[in-house]
Amino acid sequence: MYGSCEAVLSKQEKRDKQIDIEADSAGQKRKLIISLTWPALAENVFMSTISMVAMIMVGDLGSYAISAVGLITQPRFLLMAAFIAMNTGTTALVAQYKGAGNNEGANSVLNQALILSLALAVTICTAMLIFAKPLLNMMAGGGLSDQIVSEALVYFRIQIYGFPIQTFTFAINAALRGAGKTKETFYNNAVANIVNVAMNFCLIYGRFGFPRLEVAGASYAGVIGQCVAFIMALSIVVRGKHYLHLKFRNLLKIDWSMIKRIMNIGIPSLFEQIIMRVGSIWFTTIVTALGDVAYAAHMVGMNIEMLAFSVGMAFGTAATTLMGQCIGRKRIDLAKIYIRMTQRLGLIVSLVITFVLFFFGATITGWYSKEMMIIALSADMLKIYAVINPIVNARTIYISGLRGAGDAKFMAVISFVGVIVVRPLFAIVLVNVFEMGLTGIWLALGADFLISHVLAVFRYRREKWTRLNIL
Repeated sequence: MYGSCEAVLSKQEKRDKQIDIEADSAGQKRKLIISLTWPALAENVFMSTISMVAMIMVGDLGSYAISAVGLITQPRFLLMAAFIAMNTGTTALVAQYKGAGNNEGANSVLNQALILSLALAVTICTAMLIFAKPLLNMMAGGGLSDQIVSEALVYFRIQIYGFPIQTFTFAINAALRGAGKTKETFYNNAVANIVNVAMNFCLIYGRFGFPRLEVAGASYAGVIGQCVAFIMALSIVVRGKHYLHLKFRNLLKIDWSMIKRIMNIGIPSLFEQIIMRVGSIWFTTIVTALGDVAYAAHMVGMNIEMLAFSVGMAFGTAATTLMGQCIGRKRIDLAKIYIRMTQRLGLIVSLVITFVLFFFGATITGWYSKEMMIIALSADMLKIYAVINPIVNARTIYISGLRGAGDAKFMAVISFVGVIVVRPLFAIVLVNVFEMGLTGIWLALGADFLISHVLAVFRYRREKWTRLNIL
């Protein structure tokens, strides 16, 4: 058992005590949910907007550039899979240790997460450098031009070299979110993404004395932004003013028991991420077979979809943090109340997003490309997503809450059913049998989200998560 918390509370810790999970009134509970959600929502929306701006900048080079950047999306997510999985454990454990009042335990989680990040980064990035080219060729499937594949390979390799720095940022931000410090992660990512956009402008087009690197320039700009994010995140935990305090001497100490706790959640989450990435890569091969224009339209739609999805992710951050802290304090009743209230608030925002996507989708897609076919196809796909958006976000909140409780195994089952079975099966039938083209692709996405939502609700209501003990 770790030692007690420090006797003298900092100003930040005093504020934490004033905004407590055991708030008496419904209004205070909503205030707490919003205080956790708005920075995460701002961060996600900001990052998605930056991604949109970057795609728009790249789009000025032509549809080939949109497809090239889009082609590396799933391989990049595959690169991130192990770190997303590990950080699921990091967030859940920090949240529960904080709920239990164990500051040293929370800091031990951060230290061991950074050690794991270094080991995984060296291993995975080496493997990706070796297999990047055959992976992209497989995804292109003969449906995309050689120029697109070549540009995508250049972009991806630059990302791989810069990825180890990003993994440390992931680990620190995951710990901060578990501690409820969503504002801090928003601020450092906001600055980093502004740097990203500025460097995009300089390196894609060759402005202000910088070389014109086009697609490669967009990748270099992303890496520079990631370095800024790391410096800012590191400074937060080194100063130790926001609950977590990183001491460099502790990075030389491996705590196998804590690593085991992280991996007990991380390994099932890793299987989930691998399933999602393999399924998504398979799904991408179905889309690329439709040709360059359809794939470019698909990537524009997916880029905008990520902005809408950020609503569910933000409320999901609040659900993970609050669920973990309530369980750490052994207040299952409060955990249920917070999940219910988070769902209601998430639905209100989701309906606004649905309205915007359905009625203004064509205007938004017009920012990406001047090709009318791409604009029309993308706008139609956004109408499909607009209808299912409230379900997607509700599903994300339930799943995030279950992760906060440490219930990671069933999430892998949900991903397998949705991404490996439902999504590709529906896509193959709707595209090849009913000849629905890109519409069939997005209807298959809708089927995946709907079925996985039903499974997540079923798991939550069975309440097996109330009997887990991950500390």
